[in-house]
Amino acid sequence: MTGPEPARIPEADDASLPDDVAYRPEAIDDLVDRIVAEEVAELRRGFASGAEFAVTHGASSREHMLHRLECASIESHLDRTAKWTEAHRRRLASNPAYRLPMPTLITRQAARDLSGVRSCRVCWPNPTGGEPRPLRRLSARSLGPQHVGHVLARPDGEPLGTIVRWGARTGADLFGVVHDEIEIVTSMGTETVGPDDQVVIWDLPTDEQAIRRKAQLVQRFAGRGDGAGG
Repeated sequence: MTGPEPARIPEADDASLPDDVAYRPEAIDDLVDRIVAEEVAELRRGFASGAEFAVTHGASSREHMLHRLECASIESHLDRTAKWTEAHRRRLASNPAYRLPMPTLITRQAARDLSGVRSCRVCWPNPTGGEPRPLRRLSARSLGPQHVGHVLARPDGEPLGTIVRWGARTGADLFGVVHDEIEIVTSMGTETVGPDDQVVIWDLPTDEQAIRRKAQLVQRFAGRGDGAGG
């Protein structure tokens, strides 16, 4: 596939501030406020255009990575105020044209058209619908509260439903032999396995986490606001 190569050049070519800006901390604060407002406005335009994904940019094209917009690993990239640390402010003081890399917000179709961009292993963007699911294998006795809401799957990744609860019990096999079992209740049914049997889950955020992050994105970017909060 071919497609646009989204990028943001870290440093602009022209400096629009007077030379004495480096010696006036309050001017740097004012400049950062302006930059953050512009950055948030850019992110809001992407969000308003129907973006579902974000591309983060590394030093080379091989380090570009595609994420779902609600991916936990890009939250810090979207908080533009926090990105402008004291170290970056000092660099801005010496070069008012200095800018930080910005994630590029894109639509599903644009994500499908990308080439040469790696997919995040945290959120599994999967814009084409054909990428292999990130699976995690663990023993049934290792299931914990943190796995509620994750998808239980067959070894090939076929879903068996979202985990609702599980519990240990004692059962008897066809020959009357009593042994320990783990009963896993999912949204699609019940699976019974041995404590040492391997189970497979989709190693992805739960639906609850994804819904919460999407709601936060709507609150951050759908409103008008003043742009200063990132």
